[in-house]
Amino acid sequence: MNDTATSLCRAAANGTASPRALSALVPANCSAPATVAEETFFTSHPEFVVEFSKLLYGLVCLVGLCGNSLVIYVVLRFSKMQTVTNMYIFNLALADEMFLVGLPFFIATMVFKYWPFGAAMCKVYMTTTSINQFTSSLLLTVMSADRYVAVCHPISSPRYRTPFIAKFVCLTAWTVSALLMVPVYMYASVVDAGSVKSCTIVWPESGVMNGQAAFTLYSFTLGFAIPLLLILLFYVLVILRLSRVGPRSRHRAKHRKVTYLVLTVITVYVICWLPYWAGQLYISCLGAAQATALTVTVFLLSQLLSYANSAVNPILYAFLSDNFKKSFAKAFTCAAVAAAHGSGRGREQQQEDSLFPRSSAAPGGGTQAGVSK
Repeated sequence: MNDTATSLCRAAANGTASPRALSALVPANCSAPATVAEETFFTSHPEFVVEFSKLLYGLVCLVGLCGNSLVIYVVLRFSKMQTVTNMYIFNLALADEMFLVGLPFFIATMVFKYWPFGAAMCKVYMTTTSINQFTSSLLLTVMSADRYVAVCHPISSPRYRTPFIAKFVCLTAWTVSALLMVPVYMYASVVDAGSVKSCTIVWPESGVMNGQAAFTLYSFTLGFAIPLLLILLFYVLVILRLSRVGPRSRHRAKHRKVTYLVLTVITVYVICWLPYWAGQLYISCLGAAQATALTVTVFLLSQLLSYANSAVNPILYAFLSDNFKKSFAKAFTCAAVAAAHGSGRGREQQQEDSLFPRSSAAPGGGTQAGVSK
């Protein structure tokens, strides 16, 4: 292993990348010992850059968890929000929520500069993160197919666009994602590079292709390329269909807003995830041995963008969907009323207690009155 590869291994062992990023950046035979003097992302960049990175990840995590929790709440709370499209959005928000739940583990890795959570948690983190990533991609494909059925087959669509079928499709998407990510669960482990532990995926080597390169191609093809091609196909058909009807057509007006919402969510998804996958493929083709500090940094920024996608979706719903906007406002109004009501009850109780204090236990075991005589 040359000096560049050794440096990359050491950087990975010191927590340069998240556990998910390490699977792309760390060669399977990474075994170089870590030393205090080695150059990593944390030592080769100004301290404010590292701290700013942690702040950005923390902000993305906070905004994303709050936003997706709100989406999940309003869909469950208000019956008018339980449409077929919103069921897909609900599951997408659930996948985004679970994807972001793993972000604190990455932030902790940046803080401690090693993986402190053990081997079992490493497997759980790697597997759930990958499953949620794949599920998001599949759900966006399903939402595109749903738009195609609703717009291009309006007469027969009610037969297929039912809550039961939507739930079944979502369950299938989760199941398929879990099955596709079985290899991650099998090979995710904690690597002890010297005195520093890192959570990564140690792929078996073969004479044909590097294990990491093979899985990167597998993930890119099934988790991004094929879904993207299907999404483009469905939306080309939808646009052609809508272009054939008049601009003032009732059918066109009925589907325009929902179609635009789904298309915007998909476009943002592609913008946020394309750099990540480009980085994965570049490193796989180039080889981890040739990856420089700049490559690692750019890859980490692309990963931040992929996490940001999960945080920005609720904002898109709020701006592009009147129903979500009204439901969000209603949820906040209900919370404010409940808080005010609770505060009023609290003041009344406090006033009552001041007039009629409760008896307290006396030192001798009896009770003493709280009203002074």
